Formats: sequence, C-alpha cells, structure tokens
Amino acid sequence: SFQSAAMGGVFARFPRALLVHRAGGPAGRALYVFLVAGPAPALRGGMARVVHLAVPRDESAGSLSRMYGAFRAFNPAWAETRLLLVGPGLPQPPALAQAFPAAEVHLSVFHLCKRLQQQIQRLALEGRAERLILAALSDTMCAATESNRRKMHALLGDLVTPDLLPQLHIHWLLDDEIWAVHRERTWGDSSNYFRDLEVVTQGLSQVFSTGLSLESCITSLAQHYQNPQSSLDPSSPVAKLEATENPEGDSEEEINRRTEELIKQSLRDICTEPAARLCLSEFAVVQKSVQLIGAGEDALSIQVLEDAHRVDPKGLSSCTCHFNQVFQLPCRHILAVLNSDRKTLQPEMLSRQWQKGRDAHQAGRDSADGFLEVLKSSWNKSLDKSLVVSFLTAEISRLLTHCSREEFECRYRTLRELADSWIGPYVEVKL
Repeated sequence: SFQSAAMGGVFARFPRALLVHRAGGPAGRALYVFLVAGPAPALRGGMARVVHLAVPRDESAGSLSRMYGAFRAFNPAWAETRLLLVGPGLPQPPALAQAFPAAEVHLSVFHLCKRLQQQIQRLALEGRAERLILAALSDTMCAATESNRRKMHALLGDLVTPDLLPQLHIHWLLDDEIWAVHRERTWGDSSNYFRDLEVVTQGLSQVFSTGLSLESCITSLAQHYQNPQSSLDPSSPVAKLEATENPEGDSEEEINRRTEELIKQSLRDICTEPAARLCLSEFAVVQKSVQLIGAGEDALSIQVLEDAHRVDPKGLSSCTCHFNQVFQLPCRHILAVLNSDRKTLQPEMLSRQWQKGRDAHQAGRDSADGFLEVLKSSWNKSLDKSLVVSFLTAEISRLLTHCSREEFECRYRTLRELADSWIGPYVEVKL
C-alpha cells in the first residue's frame, strides 16, 4: 500500500463518497486506486483525488479484506463514508461492503460509461451509427438528465442488433439510483470529473503495466503520484495534467507544516540535545522524501525510497534499521510513521539514557556533552591528529563504560565490525 500524508488529508476532508478503481496488470496482479468521488471544489487535477494505492497479494476474499482493513487503519475518517462507487465485476463485493458497513455500494457512472464506450467501439457499427451513439453518450455523461438517458437507451435499441443488446446492459441507463449523485453535477463539473478520472486511471495503469517487481512497482506508482509526467510520453493526455493548487485557508501544506513543527518540538522537549540533533537529521530526510508505509499483521513496513525496514507498531519505539538499533533513538522510519499519523514523540518511545533529566551518572552527562561537541564541530585540517584520536578514544571508552550489558555487547560488536572491515582481516586489531 502507498498513502502519503497529503492523500490522507484529502480523504479526511472529503470522506463521504469513495470510488474504488481496479486495474489489471501482469502476472495476474491488480492495482486498486481509491479516489474521493464527491464534490471537491478545492481539488485541481485528477491526481489530487487519489487517496490510497494498493496491490493486494491476491484477490481472494481474505486478501481484499486485509487491503480494505489497511485503508481503514490509515484513515480514521472511513466511518464517515456513506457511498462507495465501483466498476462492474469488482471482485468480492461482500468484502468491500463488510469493510464499510455504513456505506451503500453503487455502480460508478464513470466505469459504466467507459465500459459502454469500449463495447460500442468493439461492435464495429456503421460509422454514422457509432458517431451518433458516442455523441449521445457524451451528452449523457455531461448532463445526466432523464431525457438524455432515455435518448441514449432508445438509440442503442434502434441501432444495435437485439442479440448484442444484453451484453451492453442498457437497463443501467434507466436506473435512477446509479445516476442520482452524478446528475446533480453541472456540465462543467461533469466534464472535469470524467477527465480527471480518465487521466488518473490511464496514467496509473500505464505505470502498473510495466511488469516490475512488486516493490519496484509500488515505488514507481508513488513517484508517479508525486510527478505524474515523469513516467509518461509527453504526448500522453496524462502529461497535460493540471498542477494541483493548494486551497486557501487551512491548506494541506499548512496542516503538514504544523505537524512537522510539533514533531520537532516534541524531540527538543523530551530528548537531550545530542539525541535531538541526531533525530532532527533523520527527520530532515523524511521531510524531503516519499515514504511508503505498509501495514502488516505484526509490523509496519516503512520505506523512505531506500532499503525497507520494519517498525514495531506497539509503542513505535523499535525499528530494524541500523540507526535505531545502535543509538536506540527514533529513526527516520519511526518519524515517518509519526508524521503520517500526525502524532508526536512520547517519552516511552525513547531510551532512558537519552531523556532529559534522567542521566544516571555524571559520567553519562560528560559523555553526552562530549558527543554534543562532536556534532557541533566542523572539520579543521589544522587540528592535531593525535588530539582528535585521543578525544575519540576517550569518548568511545565512556560510551562502552556507562551502559547496560546488552548495550555494551551491541556497541562492542559494532566497533569490532568497523575495525575488521576498515583495517582487518589481514591485520588483527586489538580493542
């Protein structure tokens, strides 16, 4: 799954109607795109409607239920969803209905019209007949009045042979429930809505159909969401996507900025200064990158467009990355989860040795102060090398002396590996 903080913010603002689009890909895989489908005047451009992307392991009822469950975990506003729009033939519709018990599931007018258009073109009708039907379909899409829909229904009945009519499902044109939401849109709103959805589905389907590995495919989809023109031919309609404009007032950028400032402040409030400096450096990486956050049964999988690591979802205090394992500080992956969930650092997420006011020994404070000097200093070629070596040796000694047995063994192993990879194995390095 992929969902950025901006996508989550869009769904939080417009949760009432959700469109679920499925695109088939190579090796039997499928891409599921979740988009806000209701009126959203503040959103410009098709990609601004996308709130979640997912590639389930398979399309069994259990797998799709887990996928919908992951969407709900990312989006607390799911309980406010009252309308789900889906295409004909969406696999396992009961799984979707069970995931959103308060919502009604209806056929999507976009999918219905797209399907009808493709079927009409495959019928190879006489040129004038096909043009008449497609023109009537265009009118119906932009102005879904009862008269336009009846005109379309009558045209198909007159110009298509009776044996082909059943596969077109023309009775959908007269179903008021299907068209109820769409007919409230103006001509311009309808035109923009269909264009936006066409741009999104075409662009993401093109990226998904490249046949990459699952991880590479999700990364490519994330990059395409950030920059829709990067993966496509400039002549493609997707390359002409309008730039998304931030709405006035409490924009998504403003909300994200406040969230990031709160995380920074929580780091400064809870951590010692050296720990805060290290974590703020990690957070700077998070702010400038795309994060892929996947929800598993026993862990959250975080990828900051680098090697993937796993965060313990209970307490958000442990990650498999080297930074967290060595320093026992919140790493970029934990900070990415905090940023996505709009939470702040809590004292229980931090090892006691890094918390303000909890130094057990004066020597521990001296070590932290010395470490702070290293972080603040810049390299100066005129420094005496022997003094630098002496200082670092003293700092390492303090770090190895004032820690628990488990921390000592971890730090010793790290130092041993560094020494052997740097100088050894042909020279035995004594520690």
